[in-house]
Amino acid sequence: MTKIYISTIILAICAVGKLNAQTVNAGELVMMPGTQFSTVGDFNNIPAGDVVNDGAFFVYANFNNDGMVTFTPSLNTGLVHFKGTTGAQHISGTLPSELNNVRFENKSAQPAFLLDGDISVGGTSNFYYGIVDNSNYNGKIVFEANATHDNASNESFVLGHAEQKGKNEFEFPVGDEGYYRSMAIGQSSQDGKNYVSEYFKKNSNDEYPHNKKQNKILLINNAEYWKFDTTDKAIDFALTLSWHEDTTPDEIIKNPENETSIGIVRWDETDKEWKFYDVATDSNNKTVTAKITKDGVFTLARINKALPPKEEDVVVYNGFSPNEDGINDFFFIEGLSIYPDNTLEIYNRWGVKVFETSGYGIDGNWFKGISEGRATISKGEKLSTGTYFYILRYKTSKDITREKVGYLYF
Repeated sequence: MTKIYISTIILAICAVGKLNAQTVNAGELVMMPGTQFSTVGDFNNIPAGDVVNDGAFFVYANFNNDGMVTFTPSLNTGLVHFKGTTGAQHISGTLPSELNNVRFENKSAQPAFLLDGDISVGGTSNFYYGIVDNSNYNGKIVFEANATHDNASNESFVLGHAEQKGKNEFEFPVGDEGYYRSMAIGQSSQDGKNYVSEYFKKNSNDEYPHNKKQNKILLINNAEYWKFDTTDKAIDFALTLSWHEDTTPDEIIKNPENETSIGIVRWDETDKEWKFYDVATDSNNKTVTAKITKDGVFTLARINKALPPKEEDVVVYNGFSPNEDGINDFFFIEGLSIYPDNTLEIYNRWGVKVFETSGYGIDGNWFKGISEGRATISKGEKLSTGTYFYILRYKTSKDITREKVGYLYF
């Protein structure tokens, strides 16, 4: 087998005057840390070819992989830079390409990256410029357990489905028709699962009739929706959707009356109707968050807010300062003394559970800014100042379970 090790040089392979020229790898191509390899023509890694990229691999044209493309897991140096200058770039292949870090940069007519093969990202995906389209092709982009992305915008996102592995919180960089409309999930309790999201800028009514809904749902978003699928059969985490004035109807966003609110709804395949979730609304970031237990089709809606009976008055004071000065040191919820059968869960902005308890407010059981409870992160440690999301459930004297959700600040 022919081996090419690039350790001290910058190698550019191109063919002047031949528009169909390409670089073919039939051996072992290894890019060492601190080196750069560039291919101006199409790159084709045939079945006999192995590519190990721990340097910087610049791809200026099409990319096809029928062999092995990977990196050294213990290093974080590998970068594949798709940098098209003369038109859209096809990313194809019969075998998946394992990329450490990747940068998408192509200012040609969009979508500029036509994903007809599978790529996985182990490090960071930089959506610098250019839309990655797998909606009209057969490829997929997979974010591994610790993968992240940055710079996603209306100019650069995934048109189609994006997949995440593992259990970490994640924001799916999806969009449609020139709009970046991400969906985020919190941390799962299950490892080794797959989560897939796709955004559609169209009316869901044809497939999921809007007249089939729970009574509290007044109006369903007729301009956009998200699909979320998972192999996780024990979903129990937060889901966050956002609204945008250019894609979300005014009737959903605006609140002319105090009796209605924006919310999240899901199409229930079993009951064949839309069902709503209690949500926490962040007007500054234009997001709504709900705790979900099933995957499916989600969108925004206008919900009729039902006022609880007077006997169930529970008042949440969502700001406190846990500095141990004896003043406002804990998350106070008034009225729970008569509802001892209650539970409280608190999540950070990424949907990671940081506090969980039952019998909140009973015998000094208060949240004081310390991570506590089952399956929480950094147990026993003081949490950083910021915005958190809570879910309070309590049973009334009539054995009816009520739920309150919202944000708290400390």
